[in-house]
Amino acid sequence: MKDGLMLLLTGIACAAGSALFFRVFGSDALNIIVLLALIGAVADNFRLRRRLRAMGAKPEGRRPWL
Repeated sequence: MKDGLMLLLTGIACAAGSALFFRVFGSDALNIIVLLALIGAVADNFRLRRRLRAMGAKPEGRRPWL
């Protein structure tokens, strides 16, 4: 019962936050979501490259078309 109530309250809070986000940013909301996803992917790529380098992986070298 307690877990179900907490899950319901969490769902209501997420729905309210989402509605507020889309109300504030309007038609730019999708652009902001895509921008945040792109920043997250680039940051994760840098983190993984650093981790591979620390493990001793050698870089492949630049491809001529990049």
